[in-house]
Amino acid sequence: MTIISSAKMKILKELAKEPLHGYALSKRLGITISSIYEHLSELENEGLVHHKTEGRRKVYRLTEKGKKLVEILE
Repeated sequence: MTIISSAKMKILKELAKEPLHGYALSKRLGITISSIYEHLSELENEGLVHHKTEGRRKVYRLTEKGKKLVEILE
């Protein structure tokens, strides 16, 4: 049984390094932009990430809950 998919875990690990927008995550991880935003939406609904609009981009950051999950799963 998997607690979280590998793609979502990769996203969380990247966001643990620094806040990023979806396009940057897509390029770094080699995941399609549509999949990135689907995963980000699900992670946001679970309270693991949140976004702040900066200019025309949504920049995603880990919440405290997201940070704790990354720590536990590493």
